[in-house]
Amino acid sequence: DYVGRAAIGIVLGGGPRRRLSGRPSTADEVAFHEAGHVVVGHALGLELVDVDIEADGEGGYGHTNFKRPAWFRREPPLNGRARSFIEAVAITFLAGTVAEARRAGFDNWAAAGFDLDAVVREWLLLLVPPADVEGRLRSCGARATALVNDAANWAAIEKLAQTLFLRRRLTAARALAATGLSE
Repeated sequence: DYVGRAAIGIVLGGGPRRRLSGRPSTADEVAFHEAGHVVVGHALGLELVDVDIEADGEGGYGHTNFKRPAWFRREPPLNGRARSFIEAVAITFLAGTVAEARRAGFDNWAAAGFDLDAVVREWLLLLVPPADVEGRLRSCGARATALVNDAANWAAIEKLAQTLFLRRRLTAARALAATGLSE
């Protein structure tokens, strides 16, 4: 089972990305985007299944899949463990955009595409009422930025992005080995 866009799991990525400059993301930037998801998700305790920078037939490039914990249910009431998991997923979604922006040399929150829509629609609204989503989004974005900018995490993101750019698709074991992180 995966957690996210799919009914049974988390699938990060997918939609076409546009930049503030109006151009699409490069393959190198997509690799950094997906690597950001992987490294931050791993740091927050999410279990990686696989990652790729392949086109998906829906106009999207790049996908990071995490396993949904067997105990997790999206239905209210949410306990503290579920709320922490949802926040980890939201931060992980945003980390891709943060890593891509850092690589490209500018802040591209408006270019988040599928990831930002998914965070707002599928995850943050599970935690807060619609009126509070923007505040929670800023809070999660700040945490994602801090995690991506952590020196060890950024080094792992760079290593994984380079490997992804060359290999295009990696299992969890290969992706984590490329980062120097363990499973």
